[in-house]
Amino acid sequence: MIGFDIEHISKVKDDVRLLEKIATEREKEYVLRFKNKKEKVASLWVVKEAVFKCLNVKSEKVAFKDIELMHEENGKPYVVLHGNALALANGRKVEISLSHTKDIVGAVAILR
Repeated sequence: MIGFDIEHISKVKDDVRLLEKIATEREKEYVLRFKNKKEKVASLWVVKEAVFKCLNVKSEKVAFKDIELMHEENGKPYVVLHGNALALANGRKVEISLSHTKDIVGAVAILR
């Protein structure tokens, strides 16, 4: 299953409130290290939305915080699933790709 999401970074109006709603503590720590917080929060949003789509669920069944965006030392993004997201993946791995321009961020998630 494949999930995709894209968003205009400029549409993130209240990045602090959205960060509190969707981010785990580790994600918050990561985002707060950067100057371009809106871009990072928009990245979190599209990754989580893409994962919802590849798991074929809505946020009512899986919490945003059940999908955690992490980064390898070289910057490559990956997700760690928790709770209902982990259960729905049923032992399968979710792989992601994340890309952005000045005002657009997009993510693809694949359930393998």
